[in-house]
Amino acid sequence: MSSDANSPSMPTVILDPEVTFISREIGGRTTYVSHHEATGKFFQLGAEEYRVASLLDGVRGVPELYESLRSEGIEWTTEDLAKFIAQLVQANVAVIKQGSTAGTDSPAAANMDAGHNRDAASGQTETSEPVGDAAPPSPSRPRPAALVTLLRFLPLLISQRFPLFRGDRIATRLTRYLGNAFEPIGFSLWTLLVLSGLCVVYGHFEAFAAELRRMFDPGLWPMLFLIWVVAKLIHEAGHAVAAKHHGVRVGQVGIMFFLLAPLAYVDVTDAWKLRRRIDRVQIALGGVYFELAAAAVAAWAWWLLPEGYAKHITAQFFLISGPATLLVNANPLLRLDGYYVVSDLTEIPNLRMHGRRQLGAVLQRLFFGIPQTRQLLSGWRVWFASIHAACSVVFQVFWMGGLVLGVAMWARGLGILLAVAGVLMWFLIPTVRWVWKIWTLEPGERFGLNVYRRRMLFYASLLITLVQQLGTVSSPFDRRVPVVVRFQDEQIARSPSDAFVESLFVERGEHVDQGTLLMRLKDPELRIRREKKVDDLEIVELRAIQYRRQGELSKAATSLENANALRRQIAEMDEQIAQLTVIATRSGYIVGNQVESLPGRFVSAGEELLRVSDPQEKELLALVPEQDVDAYQLATQNDSPSRVRLRGGLTIKAKPASLRPRASRTLIHPALAANVGGPLAVEPTLDGSGKMRLAQPYLESITKLDPITSAEVRSGQLGSMTIRDNRPLLARVYDAIATDFRRLGRSQ
Repeated sequence: MSSDANSPSMPTVILDPEVTFISREIGGRTTYVSHHEATGKFFQLGAEEYRVASLLDGVRGVPELYESLRSEGIEWTTEDLAKFIAQLVQANVAVIKQGSTAGTDSPAAANMDAGHNRDAASGQTETSEPVGDAAPPSPSRPRPAALVTLLRFLPLLISQRFPLFRGDRIATRLTRYLGNAFEPIGFSLWTLLVLSGLCVVYGHFEAFAAELRRMFDPGLWPMLFLIWVVAKLIHEAGHAVAAKHHGVRVGQVGIMFFLLAPLAYVDVTDAWKLRRRIDRVQIALGGVYFELAAAAVAAWAWWLLPEGYAKHITAQFFLISGPATLLVNANPLLRLDGYYVVSDLTEIPNLRMHGRRQLGAVLQRLFFGIPQTRQLLSGWRVWFASIHAACSVVFQVFWMGGLVLGVAMWARGLGILLAVAGVLMWFLIPTVRWVWKIWTLEPGERFGLNVYRRRMLFYASLLITLVQQLGTVSSPFDRRVPVVVRFQDEQIARSPSDAFVESLFVERGEHVDQGTLLMRLKDPELRIRREKKVDDLEIVELRAIQYRRQGELSKAATSLENANALRRQIAEMDEQIAQLTVIATRSGYIVGNQVESLPGRFVSAGEELLRVSDPQEKELLALVPEQDVDAYQLATQNDSPSRVRLRGGLTIKAKPASLRPRASRTLIHPALAANVGGPLAVEPTLDGSGKMRLAQPYLESITKLDPITSAEVRSGQLGSMTIRDNRPLLARVYDAIATDFRRLGRSQ
């Protein structure tokens, strides 16, 4: 709509008769909630905007309206008036009665959220909107047909909503049985139930933490999906019952797909008609309210059920209906239930719109010197809305970024298409619109530039320089390589066969020299088997001599081969018998958990008996992943030692040693495994032995520690060695994301 008040083609506008207004006191100011019956949309208007809307009778044009407002003391310009009327027309709240339609500028800063539809129970319906509130381009500049088609098609790629049935009748039936849950007695019982469920979880926290880890098992995802469906049906029923309990009409119930994820929704838009904040808050929290009660019941069922599959299912139901719904639905930074609760409690309708417009105005004034327009809020609500907007933008950048990357990784080709659509709709298109808005704010001057364009070019060049620096300059952050402390050249005495400990000549903690006799083992069966092998060898040798004398040379050769095999077996048995006498191969101290109980005990082959080590001779075993090899080799070339932080708070200095040439997936030290609290991911070996191996190859390095440092650390102590990162910062971020998705791919 043209802002020229004297234009002869200026049309007159009449307010749609289906629009009704409800006055409301918000923050000490009178505001008006308008409801458009045909579209089901609600709009929040200030007192001045309401007065303008009430004057739209289809007779007065902008000049007459301007004069009427001035006579009433409302200081609006004709441009503000024309833009606000254009916004009403765009939202189908007002209708052009006569004259030709003209172009409209971007919506004015009126105290309304055109098109805001409060689906408090819709789950994820609001997250499909872009992160920024960018004004649409002026219709006076026709868009190319391809661009128009693209802008219409992009939202359909991200989100599709399918209404199924009207929920008012079902909500009425459910309210007969569950409506008392929102009464004081029902709330008291709910509080007792939820608190008791929390006590059950708190008393078995480790067991529930183990169940949380099982949630990421792909084999359980079909059952988890069914649990999620049941939980969300309970959630939407909570919204519907709360709305009907307060006399609010329940609209359509349906399903929507957001980034391929199915989500239920129920339309309780008429909650805007309620005057009391507490009633609107109850409707907004109705879904979480019901889900938490169901989670508490699931926690009690988990505690009462015996071990088995049903017990596991109830634990997963608790996790989805309890912590998960609090993290998502009750999060005030997402435009879901928690957002509407904060909006109602602070009496800031359309909180995100106000906050982001206020935040955008502050940033435009800070970077471009653009004068700030008339504020929609006052007092503490100004900074509260701005802080909320800043926090929500940062959170949703990471939230939406994670969703987009996850879908791109999971759905492959279609996921990449959805990721591109998300980047275009949530970032690229709003950014282009905002840049175009600033660029066309004033006409060009010398060389086609004005002050805003010059500043924009300066910031663009600064951004390009910054990205270039981030892509070339080494990262200021460090890398961390996992390490474990162990003894140098530690002797681990193991039983060579199934035997009895005949005698022990040392005690735990005793210092021994190299060659000291430690213990003797006794294996009578081994000696008997050796004697039998000796007898067999004599018989085979005699047969070989006999066959040779008889001229049967082939049989003689076979007998000689059997004799050689028996000699090798006897040699192995002699070695085992020799090992029954355990001798110290190095000097050190005797360590072991059950050294005193060894005499007379039966020990199996391979069982550890004792160890000989020196507490002043320890070393650091470092396992370096392939992506950190280059940085580690650079660290070994420097003479300065690296910082090693061990668990328990101890920090030492150690110079990185050279890497061994071959990578391996063998788990060298059991303390490094993630299944026992270590830092490295492991998986079962392929031979079915039940042993674990590293999930990816690692290279080893061994750093000797000096005696003083060795005395300070403990064997088996885990930690990390800090080395300088040789990658640019952008490369570091890319490698981190790629590593996470490789792990996700392996888990699937």
